[in-house]
Amino acid sequence: MLTESLALSLVGGAFGLLLAFWGSKAAVAAIPDMLPRAENVGLDGRVLFFTLMVSVLAGVIFGLAPALRTSRTDVNETLNQSGRSLVGTRARAQAAFVTLEMAMALILLVGAGLMVRTLVRLWNVDPGFQPSGVIYFNMAPSIALSRQSPDAVRAAYRQFQTTLRSVPGVESASFDWGAVPMQSDDEESFWTDGMTRPEHVANAPMALRYAVNPDYLKLMRIPLLEGRFFSEADNEHTSRVVVIDESFAQHYFPGQDPIGKHIYFPPESTDGERTDEIVGVVGHVKQFGLAPDKSNNVEAEVYEPFHQLLDRMMPVVGRGTNAYVRVREGGAPESVFPGIRRALRQLDSEMVVDGMQPMQQAVADSIARQRFAMMLFAIFAGVALLLAALGIYGVLSYIVGQRTREVGIRMALGAQKGDVVWAVLRDGAEMTLPGVGIGLVVALGLTRLMSAMLFGVKPTDVITFASVPMLLCVVALLACYVPARRAAKLDPMQALRSE
Repeated sequence: MLTESLALSLVGGAFGLLLAFWGSKAAVAAIPDMLPRAENVGLDGRVLFFTLMVSVLAGVIFGLAPALRTSRTDVNETLNQSGRSLVGTRARAQAAFVTLEMAMALILLVGAGLMVRTLVRLWNVDPGFQPSGVIYFNMAPSIALSRQSPDAVRAAYRQFQTTLRSVPGVESASFDWGAVPMQSDDEESFWTDGMTRPEHVANAPMALRYAVNPDYLKLMRIPLLEGRFFSEADNEHTSRVVVIDESFAQHYFPGQDPIGKHIYFPPESTDGERTDEIVGVVGHVKQFGLAPDKSNNVEAEVYEPFHQLLDRMMPVVGRGTNAYVRVREGGAPESVFPGIRRALRQLDSEMVVDGMQPMQQAVADSIARQRFAMMLFAIFAGVALLLAALGIYGVLSYIVGQRTREVGIRMALGAQKGDVVWAVLRDGAEMTLPGVGIGLVVALGLTRLMSAMLFGVKPTDVITFASVPMLLCVVALLACYVPARRAAKLDPMQALRSE
């Protein structure tokens, strides 16, 4: 029996390695970029050795126990043994393992269910802008541009924007020197009217900074709540203006009209203390992703005209910046990028245009951690559910085979097919329901550890904890159906003659 068990476990380990070889490639492709050294995930000698040891250990443990039990069995007692029910003494160990499988499957299914509901809630969160139809990319003009005057750099970028707008399929275009929604941030210290000027910059509040063109609001479809956004008239020759978001307005101008108020920026970050007038209020953009990042409390956002960037910044801007493009309705964002690259290269043969990414992908990447956790839970829960179903089926099939004569006697004495089916289903329920109960108790405790990964869903979500046990019971019922149906089809006379 030990030899047979070892052979089975080694074959199972080899098959598992084969599945791991195929599945690891798909798993690595799904791992978020935030997880380090993902490219090193794969099979190596250590994995092979570990699998061999686990296979041998499993074969010894699960082969030795029944072998020892069998060696201590009294032959006469075994031959004279007569089961009183469809579940015999020999099946108790198997039934206990099936109950444990059911509990593990339920715990993993609850985790997967909570992550699914989290992702549904996250996808329904408004990011503050409309990502569909928008791409962003990096553009770096020839190095000679960075050596020219600030006015020359601004003139070049005005020409770049005109070129972008003229590309077929492009609806609007804007540059951005600063934060990129859900990708990178650029923070700046400030103070406002009514605030005491801080003695040190480190004591000043911080705001996310975006230096963009007038098309940016229309391109990103961020709602304008009050006042106005920038126009082409807001340039390097006019007074400095800014637009703030609603979070900035609510926090620093509570109960006030912020239009006409001023924001001051410290001299450490400019050529001198800078004063900008607030001319508008726009909706809040979820800079750090759909899932709120509790570790970063900077929510105030400030927009300034791209061409009002300080002269000393122009040489740096001349080396390159980010660009956004919205395609016309019905167009594919990625399809316009080759035309954009050609048009810009015709204008500047040394320009580098790369790093194109749809904004929808940026939004999806912001919940990569939750999506990856859901995938892991779903895979392990699916495997556990499959093993539990096979366990119930295998145990009940074994029991029906061992109790063929008993079933024949019962049917010969008047038992109906429904009685036999009910007996098999009852035995299945005796394995399933305790597992469900144990799993629910354990899951109620373990899911609290998932709180940091959940959004809009409680760790004790009623819908999840009600639907998962129902799903598990349905799967168990289906697994019980085949053995129960086979038992009900037994011919009493053939069953009596089988032993």
